[in-house]
Amino acid sequence: MARFPVLSNPYLMRLFRYLPPYKWYIAGAAAAMAAGGGASSLIALILGKLTDMGFYQQDPIVAVLAPIALIGVAALNGGSQYLSSYLLVRVSQSIMLEIRTLMFERISHWSDELFFKYRCSEVQAKFINEASTALSRAASVMTTMIRDSIQIVCLIGVLIYHNWKLTLVTFVVAPLLAAVLRWVSKRMKKLTSQTQQTFGQLLGTIQESYQGERVVKIYDGYDYERDRFRAVNEKLKDLTLRTQRVEAAGTPLTQLIAMSGVSVVVVYALAQAQSGALTIGEFTTFLSAMLLLMPPIRHLSSLNGTTAAMTAAAESLFAMIDEEPEKDPGEKTLEDYRGAVRFENVCFAYPNTDKPAVKNFNLDVKPGEMIALVGSSGSGKSTLINLIPRFWAATSGDIYFDGVPQSELTLASLRRQIGLVSQEVTIFDDTIAGNIAYGCRDKVTREDIERAAEAAALTDFIATLPQGLDTPVGANGSMLSGGQRQRISIARAFLKNAPILLLDEATSALDTESERHIQKSLDSLLKGRTAFVVAHRLSTIVNADRIVVMREGEIVEIGTHEELLEKKGVYEHLYSIQFKNHL
Repeated sequence: MARFPVLSNPYLMRLFRYLPPYKWYIAGAAAAMAAGGGASSLIALILGKLTDMGFYQQDPIVAVLAPIALIGVAALNGGSQYLSSYLLVRVSQSIMLEIRTLMFERISHWSDELFFKYRCSEVQAKFINEASTALSRAASVMTTMIRDSIQIVCLIGVLIYHNWKLTLVTFVVAPLLAAVLRWVSKRMKKLTSQTQQTFGQLLGTIQESYQGERVVKIYDGYDYERDRFRAVNEKLKDLTLRTQRVEAAGTPLTQLIAMSGVSVVVVYALAQAQSGALTIGEFTTFLSAMLLLMPPIRHLSSLNGTTAAMTAAAESLFAMIDEEPEKDPGEKTLEDYRGAVRFENVCFAYPNTDKPAVKNFNLDVKPGEMIALVGSSGSGKSTLINLIPRFWAATSGDIYFDGVPQSELTLASLRRQIGLVSQEVTIFDDTIAGNIAYGCRDKVTREDIERAAEAAALTDFIATLPQGLDTPVGANGSMLSGGQRQRISIARAFLKNAPILLLDEATSALDTESERHIQKSLDSLLKGRTAFVVAHRLSTIVNADRIVVMREGEIVEIGTHEELLEKKGVYEHLYSIQFKNHL
């Protein structure tokens, strides 16, 4: 019999390391399977005795005992299958809960680089499909290995006990069986891995079409989306059919080889029977045992395909789990932070590119100072904003907070000092209160949430809702307008009350009227905080203490609004263009 990859694959062995807490469930399942496997071998013995005693010796007691014995064996076998299946499913579902929770925790601590590496649909596929495949197949493999292996051992014992010469003849086909099993295992692992990748692509296509449904409607993209989906679906169908062909071919090939062995045995057994060396009952027992061997052998032959699918899923799962979390080498914490920030020769380049997004950036920011970052698209403004909370780590140089290097601070301590309001507002499928108090729900009172909502000018809107602050907002805030979403984001920042505030295009997605109302809330939020503001509309940052004009990751101008207009440089050019367009 082919060597099972279960015993040598490190990912599968790692999967099985989750088993010890459930050892009693597994022991119970193994005992039930052992009883079922052993009971199946009794059928061959009963049939042999029935033939000799009932038909040849005409013993009347056989008519009473044989049905009782056969029904008893069937009941034992059926009961053992039910118990073992239930116990193993319970174990696999418990382990699936642990692994999915571990995956979720690891992903939560990923760096931005890993979020760029994996598509959301790819991660979803691992949660939904691959975790289920790995654990459900593991239960199937364990069942087959224990129950069918015990059944095979018992039946081979029956064969050897009754006629060892005939038994040796059956082993002639073993090398052929091993070759078939190896071929099936190799092909199944490759095809399963490709199928899982394609399934992730399918989820991605569905997700993009779902999220972009308005663009699809406006630009009449129905045919394009249908064809794109169909192409991925066709690929998935083709891979599934190829997988099924390999799996389906393995079983009949195994049966054909095994039946060839049975044919040889029958010929040899008939020769022994004619010479008087074999009774009819013994032949019946032997032939029954051989035929009863077929199902467990068939199960073991398909086990290689099942194991290949499980291996591919486990490898994919643990590859994601093993991705390095966000680096957090610092040990210092900020106590009584005043809000001073200093950039010293800060450079940054995104992975897989030599062109720096930020280079030689130097800036000393006083506590409570508002710094506006201005420049054309791709000038490095948002990248610089992302360096402050260390979503990305500077390639060289450092950022100092009250004189403490960012690289020496723990991420938790650093990010406690920072509030964020961005163009892409994240709203969770929760209540308005839950979204405002996100991350600090256990640390604030209802009154704190109400004050934050009032500061963000949400009170009038909340008063119109039947459940007030406890109103659910729907998935991704689907029940809210753009302005309402942004106000919740501002209220969240008010409640955190961090000394540093990052505003990244906070009002660029809003209309002029909404922006005017939101700007009042932002002005209130900015008071007394060190703020870094990226704004497309220059009219919103004219009151900044300093405006930093960036181009290709470098500072080209710096000063107040009036000072930069007097210079008649890059800022004055950008401002005049916007002013003319506004007119």
